[in-house]
Amino acid sequence: MAAMVMVPPDGRVDLSNKLNPVFQRSPPYDSDYCYTLARIDGSKWSAKIRSLPEEFWEDKNQVGNVRLVRASHDAWGIQKIIFTFCDDFLQSVMDLPFSRDPEWKSLLDEVYSAIGIDESRVVRSLLARMPAGVNIPPHHDTGLWVKKTHRVHLAIETSELVEFWVGPVESEMKQYFYEPGRIIELNNQAKHAVYNKMPSGYRTHLIFDYVDEDFVMPPRLQLEPGEVVYQTRRSIDLARDVKNYQVHLHTPRFVVIGAQKCGTTSMYEYLNQHSLVARSKRRETHYFDWRFNHKLPADDTNAHRLFYLKFFEEELLQRHPSIITGESTPSYLLHYDIVLPRMLQIVPWAKLIIMLRNPVDRAYSQYQMIQDPNGTPEQLQVRGQSAFVGKSFAEVIDEEMAELARANITPESTMEDFAQSILKTRPMNHGGHSLLIRGLYCFQIESYLKQWPADQLKIMSIKDIQGGQEAVVSTMNDVFSFLKLPPLDELDIEPKNTRKYDPLDAETRQRLDEFFRPYNERLFSLLGRVMQW
Repeated sequence: MAAMVMVPPDGRVDLSNKLNPVFQRSPPYDSDYCYTLARIDGSKWSAKIRSLPEEFWEDKNQVGNVRLVRASHDAWGIQKIIFTFCDDFLQSVMDLPFSRDPEWKSLLDEVYSAIGIDESRVVRSLLARMPAGVNIPPHHDTGLWVKKTHRVHLAIETSELVEFWVGPVESEMKQYFYEPGRIIELNNQAKHAVYNKMPSGYRTHLIFDYVDEDFVMPPRLQLEPGEVVYQTRRSIDLARDVKNYQVHLHTPRFVVIGAQKCGTTSMYEYLNQHSLVARSKRRETHYFDWRFNHKLPADDTNAHRLFYLKFFEEELLQRHPSIITGESTPSYLLHYDIVLPRMLQIVPWAKLIIMLRNPVDRAYSQYQMIQDPNGTPEQLQVRGQSAFVGKSFAEVIDEEMAELARANITPESTMEDFAQSILKTRPMNHGGHSLLIRGLYCFQIESYLKQWPADQLKIMSIKDIQGGQEAVVSTMNDVFSFLKLPPLDELDIEPKNTRKYDPLDAETRQRLDEFFRPYNERLFSLLGRVMQW
């Protein structure tokens, strides 16, 4: 770190320099990452701060306002008085009661006006008081709001003993000092740190974030004194909204319904990396096929919804309507004959994601999974029920082709024929069957295309979630948009539930390509596009 203490030069931060954390960029870096915007007479602010009783800085004593958590800053011991706040994804902005208090409002308006904005563009605003001896380590701020907003500080109480460091990376941070009344803008995508080395006393700042004029503002809510809010790290929900929220009429919001060995595990894991998605208690609930509660009356829809809810984090979802959840049961696609009517009755609001794959690769991958001696006891027990154990891949496909021939299943068969002749004979307690049958997507998908709302159905290829970080994030942001979720910047794209095995021999691949070709052509006709697999 440099020894010289600098004063932030005049300037502003362009939001194009906040699209991603600065440390992820390559040198050369900018010379500065904080700038002076304006100067005001800060004496009114100082007088107001000095007039506050010490106990007022405790959240519980701010009668007439609303209590909010700032997890990291609260843990560091930073005290606060909040005027305006937004969730991390900028889905709503909340003006707290103190923002409307005439005395506070007058002080705030003076600062906003000094830099040429009005309160309608402010999405976060608070006083932060840092006790002596507190050291906030180098960090950069995270959340979608960071790249969309300008971060501004007004120094109110400070000292030259307060060290404020900013830079592109920790090793190149510079120390800055700005006296009371100076308003500075910080690029909070850069590394920054603060250490209050005063033996006693507080470093007090007004900190606020505002958006550019062309930003489309989310709903702006006026909170009432004492109003209760429920927070997670990235979301905020109001108790007034939670009170009448019936979680069983909104859960799950999505279901990944298949097909097996087509990337359903990776899709589920990528979805659950979103801060507004909660995991189900088990990824594959199988409620609509294997675990359907037959003890409940078939026509008691509400009873089934309440029972199905047990597979999800009910308490979390009830308190946080902004959080969504879903499950992933690949056999739902194959068993459309029993699953689809149940889902239409019980969860008609759910958005369905169907993952497909070249049916030859899918079949061979499933075969390798069943033969794999590694796995949990439950996985091995299920695999052990398969009729494929101990048989070669060639033997299995020969038997299944013969079965389809006996059932008179051809590319011209109807989905009703397929259900009656094939699906009625499938086991309902394990997935170690139907290597070729699962790849006859045309019958399975036709049923969903005909009966499920088109705007609640997304059909994808495993290829869509393969590739580098940029490609996968782009694909998943399209999926998040489908689910009405804000986008993410990055994901852990390590493939899930994969294994290594020898490639399929060319002769068998050609044979299966020819077998599946007419079924694939029927699928492409139904979809109006050729799947890229």
